[in-house]
Amino acid sequence: MNLGRKVEWFENFFLALAVLSSVIISIIGVFFRYVIQSSLSWVEEVAGFLLLIIITMGIGAAIYKRSHLRVDMVMQFIPRMKKPLNLIANVVALGIMGLLCVLAVGFVADVISRDQRTGSLYWLPLGIPLLIMPFGYLTATYRAIQSFWASLKAGKIEEMGEPPKK
Repeated sequence: MNLGRKVEWFENFFLALAVLSSVIISIIGVFFRYVIQSSLSWVEEVAGFLLLIIITMGIGAAIYKRSHLRVDMVMQFIPRMKKPLNLIANVVALGIMGLLCVLAVGFVADVISRDQRTGSLYWLPLGIPLLIMPFGYLTATYRAIQSFWASLKAGKIEEMGEPPKK
């Protein structure tokens, strides 16, 4: 199993687990609040952490499937600039993902060094659920490199609508 497939499995596993857990926890929260008339204090916080997982892991998956948001209005008006503009956009996206990965590592390291705790789950150090941020941005950086390299190798930088061939 090559690295790309391992990253894809990692992304899909965490995304599926986070979405399923989010649905289950939300249903439990609604049940306790409206049926039992006693809300659980940790539901909102855990749902927020699950949303963080979905967002950060979803970035890499979106880059891989080439379904991330792009503004291509300029390319519609100046079609001959499509290839160089896509190249610039890929370089900028790669730079941003790399920067976010480095900043996330620093942020999480700072939170861990301060031994910050969550509000409702006081036994849980805040750095533990936040560890998903560097991993998510790392997979997004890997996916940006993979997409950029595949585009350069194939010589089809302008064709950004389809996922790379496996």
